[in-house]
Amino acid sequence: MEAKVFTVENRKGGVAKTTTAVTLAAGLAQRLEASGGRVLLVDLDPQGDAARALGLDPGGRCVSYVLTGEGSLRDNVIPADRSADGGPARPNLFVLPASDNLRNAKETLLSQLTVNMVMAQIRGRNTNGDVVPMVSILDERLGPARKVFDYVIIDCPPTLDMLQEAVHQFADAAIVPVKADFHSTSAAGRHTRNILDDQASGIKIAIRAIVPTFVDYRLRLTRSMLQQLTKTYGSLVTMPIPNTVRVAEAPASGGRTVIEYAPESPASTAYWHLVDTIFNGAGGDA
Repeated sequence: MEAKVFTVENRKGGVAKTTTAVTLAAGLAQRLEASGGRVLLVDLDPQGDAARALGLDPGGRCVSYVLTGEGSLRDNVIPADRSADGGPARPNLFVLPASDNLRNAKETLLSQLTVNMVMAQIRGRNTNGDVVPMVSILDERLGPARKVFDYVIIDCPPTLDMLQEAVHQFADAAIVPVKADFHSTSAAGRHTRNILDDQASGIKIAIRAIVPTFVDYRLRLTRSMLQQLTKTYGSLVTMPIPNTVRVAEAPASGGRTVIEYAPESPASTAYWHLVDTIFNGAGGDA
């Protein structure tokens, strides 16, 4: 059985995309541990925060090398298990980290595409047989991960640029964290329209979950934004993630997720709801 692939994305920054991606991946790994299943967290943000959030040193490894064909998945994926150094035991969680090198990878990919197309034309060949289209680059370069892992979680940057269609082509569904304020809620509508546009063009991506983040129920505006999200997205809206210091403290406390650092906290409860929604296939797709 092939892996299920989920993106965690939103064009608006500061909505807890990386926190959500990392916590979801760690939670799914825990759920799969007894069965021997495995989870891969792919970082597509050049800031490279996913590995740091888990207390990992990438050691020069980067997803950019895989995308450009300069390196293999095997050589760039790192284990997230930290039991040997006294950290959290994560025997079945793995990370394909990112770095600043990813900023240059897009230019390299465009150059490769242009050169290959020109060479194919010179040789008089059908370019469809010689060139990997940009929309298929993740299918081509990350596709083998589907055979090895049960879940692949992709932490996306605010701007996917030329990789947007490729990411949506590779993924089964998108998870969209939304900060419960006016600007983020409005931006969520624009972002989900982009996903639906790709869906309408024949790309298989669907919206799997809308995750309200930084929620403070004491604020009238927050309650209003939650009502608006529920009205717009219905059952796709998961349990809101409360605005609590525990979430911010977790990565600073030895590279832990909040479900590892404060397992009894309301934030952990909410994130476990998201994990189990994905794991059990509850809810609906849009």
